[in-house]
Amino acid sequence: MKKTVLIVLIVLLIVAAGLYFGYNYLKEREKEKEENIRAQLPVFRIEEKIYTLSDFENYVRHLNSDQQEVSEEALRLLFEQFVEDRLILYSARKQGLELTEEEKQAFFKRLIRDYPAEEDLTEKLAQDQSLEESLLIEKYKYEKIKELIVTEDEIEKYYNENKKDFLVPERVKVSQILVTSSDLAIRLREKLLNAEEEEFRQAARDFSESPDAYKGGLMGIFKPGELPFDMEKVIFSLEEGKLSTVFQSAYGYHLFRLDKKYPPALLELDEIRPQIRNLLLETRVKDIVAKEVEELKATYHWELYPENLPFSYEGTDNE
Repeated sequence: MKKTVLIVLIVLLIVAAGLYFGYNYLKEREKEKEENIRAQLPVFRIEEKIYTLSDFENYVRHLNSDQQEVSEEALRLLFEQFVEDRLILYSARKQGLELTEEEKQAFFKRLIRDYPAEEDLTEKLAQDQSLEESLLIEKYKYEKIKELIVTEDEIEKYYNENKKDFLVPERVKVSQILVTSSDLAIRLREKLLNAEEEEFRQAARDFSESPDAYKGGLMGIFKPGELPFDMEKVIFSLEEGKLSTVFQSAYGYHLFRLDKKYPPALLELDEIRPQIRNLLLETRVKDIVAKEVEELKATYHWELYPENLPFSYEGTDNE
């Protein structure tokens, strides 16, 4: 009798387990089915071409190769970029714009130069449609801006109108000796208190355990805010050629030498001419591309389907 009851209980447990796992399996399959259906929902249409949620997710995945979490605000910005890129891509293909084999190979060579460890990179990229689309989009943009120039008069005008942006705050050139013994730090300070610069540098090469020891302890040139606050207070209070008191940090005991003070100054135009040129070019490129996108929106029939996005999106008006 007891054996029969035990067998019945075992059968019931097996049936229950089968029902449980079967239910979960069906639930997972149903969930996968729903996700597949959702992924095929349209999010953007331009003329006869429809882009689905899956297309947008692949676009995000392509840009976010390290798979970091993307905020809703970032997703909204990415979706706007996705729409703009698809408009440009459609126009590029409509106009018969194509990538030459030389252009593809030149791009592949640059990538292989930058990522030499990826031995099969060329083959991978040759099969990557999203990459080819990205290159075609960039070529389309380049065709619109290739004649763009910035004149010397424009650079000078920008410099004169924005001089406040080229003011450099007070800076200091500083060197150090770092040791792990407070006694050694004190002895070195007593020895070097009135020493010449070269004697300090030799002591740094002989005793310092900092990575900059081989340079005679030269740390570099710093402006306010670039060093730890407590360290900065000590260094910026020094006079040129003077040593600090022994300063303790998590690394050990420091002796700082203030080699030179640079007063606040206005950078000369010749120093920042390339920077201004690049800034003006970048601004104009953005303006030209934005204007082109607006013209494409007015040229083609297009429509957004924000209700199919997994985040709230208002965006711009359709068509």
